[in-house]
Amino acid sequence: MSAVITFANKKGGSGKTSTVVNTAGVLGSRGYRVLTVDLDPQAHLSFWSGVNTYDTYLSIYDALLGKCSGKDTLFRTEHGLYDVLPASTSFSSSFIKQLLDGQNPEGQLKKVLLDFRNDYDCILIDTPPTVAALTLNALSAAESVFIPILLNFLAIEGLAQLTQTIYRINAAFNPDLRMCGIIPNQYDIRSNHSKRVMKEINENFGEQMISPRIRNDIRIAEAPEYRIPINLFAPNSRGCMDFNLLADFILEKVTIAKGASK
Repeated sequence: MSAVITFANKKGGSGKTSTVVNTAGVLGSRGYRVLTVDLDPQAHLSFWSGVNTYDTYLSIYDALLGKCSGKDTLFRTEHGLYDVLPASTSFSSSFIKQLLDGQNPEGQLKKVLLDFRNDYDCILIDTPPTVAALTLNALSAAESVFIPILLNFLAIEGLAQLTQTIYRINAAFNPDLRMCGIIPNQYDIRSNHSKRVMKEINENFGEQMISPRIRNDIRIAEAPEYRIPINLFAPNSRGCMDFNLLADFILEKVTIAKGASK
């Protein structure tokens, strides 16, 4: 059975999509079978991975509403390092109404992913900063959650709020859910502010919860233009080095077995 990992933060621009795409790319290059799930209506993960998001196609939202199976939405990337259950920019508020009007609305993603649990070693879920029903589905489906953050003091407040949300979901919907790490994104080694924020996070959550930092690197920002992860776009960059260290951290926190079930 695959490990299901959600990357979540209520604050936009925290680097969730970049973290999911580049972590998936690194794990895929190491021989892991990786499925990514794009729940964000901006569909940036889908676009970055090669989906023509201006086209009409079956998306994860159709699968969540039971209009098709998850496998009907599956997109295979050209590079082959991971597959995608894509989002769609045609997402609308009527979707949320239909989802919430159905039975067990928070458990629909977990139900969809049952079809994939024996086909992949890990499933990485990208969540939107808004649309609470989608994030609730992501956290209800996962065993592990990692929180990407930008290093500013407002991010610390958001981190505290999200931690409380995770504890509530753990109690009400998903007793297997565990917060496994905080991922500092766009770290500027020259910034005293970044260092102060890191110190604050360390004091509140403990050093063992903080992943290796993802440093500022223009190559990370350039990779989406070429629709490939950083390890293919710039394998010798510091961004690629940082995401390899992040993958090591995730593998220490989460048991991901290669080809456990086929």
